[in-house]
Amino acid sequence: MKTKKYIAISVIFFLVSACTSIKVTTLNPNESNILQNLKDSSTPVEEATPMPTSTLTPTQTPLPAPNSLDALKNRSYGTGKFTVDRLWYSYDRFKRYYIVYDSDDLIIHGFVNVPIGEGPFPVIIALHGSVPRDEYQTLDYSTRYADDLAKNGYIVLHPNLRNYPPSSVTERRGDSHAGYTIDVLNLLAYVRELAGKEGIFEAADINRMGIWGHSIGGGIAMRTMSVEPGAFKAAILYGAVSQRYATVVDGSGIFDFSEVETKIGVHHGESDEVISVEHSRLLCLQLEQIGKEPECYFYEDQPHTLYRDQWADPLFMERTLEFFDKYVKNNFGE
Repeated sequence: MKTKKYIAISVIFFLVSACTSIKVTTLNPNESNILQNLKDSSTPVEEATPMPTSTLTPTQTPLPAPNSLDALKNRSYGTGKFTVDRLWYSYDRFKRYYIVYDSDDLIIHGFVNVPIGEGPFPVIIALHGSVPRDEYQTLDYSTRYADDLAKNGYIVLHPNLRNYPPSSVTERRGDSHAGYTIDVLNLLAYVRELAGKEGIFEAADINRMGIWGHSIGGGIAMRTMSVEPGAFKAAILYGAVSQRYATVVDGSGIFDFSEVETKIGVHHGESDEVISVEHSRLLCLQLEQIGKEPECYFYEDQPHTLYRDQWADPLFMERTLEFFDKYVKNNFGE
């Protein structure tokens, strides 16, 4: 009896312990389906796809396009030779010297007008426009503008740009005037190097510089200012090629006036059949948009090159001299 009683007590104790240690959870039908779906769709650990090993290689910063402003800004100028070939002409108020200089692998010819006197003299770079190359001469139509400035106390540099004889001829590169701009930047570098030294630039004041450009020369002046935003106190853009490749506000890398502090004068004949006067009207609006406050003049019934025997050309020369006198000659800076 004792043994049966003991067994009965043990069985009861076992059942009670089992009930208190097991928790039973009942799933509703939906939950059961979800779990089954997860189980069926899950990928066993041993079959998991391993993470791929990276094969990326470090990338280099792309070089700027060879004709871009970045490329023009990040290269050297004036590394060749600048030669005063001869005293070409001597006048009452200035002397004209024939010059030859290296522009990369090309030879550029031109002239420099130097006022007679002690100086120091402000400096103007004058850039001619397009002329048929079989007709172009070193003393071409733009000479009278250079001479007028020299008579009034300016050293004037007038290069024959590449492809204009007798300067070197090279293939046309479709470079948005970058090649011409390089010719001007090389000339600028030589002047900076030679200013104050014995020679034709001994009395040159490179802290008072301006730039003048007609037609293509105006477009080159704009590119030169974009590369050298602090070089020039004032610029005259005369019938300039200003919209053919880009504008001053489009961020194209052809022009960049964001840092240019140069005072700008715009002049254009209203009957220009070579470069539409609307290009210069638009340029004036663009300059105003970026806060440059240009001085803009338009000449009624006048063509691409103002008639010298009428009222327009003398008025243009008068305005040019007044403009450079105000912003270059009489602007000594700090």
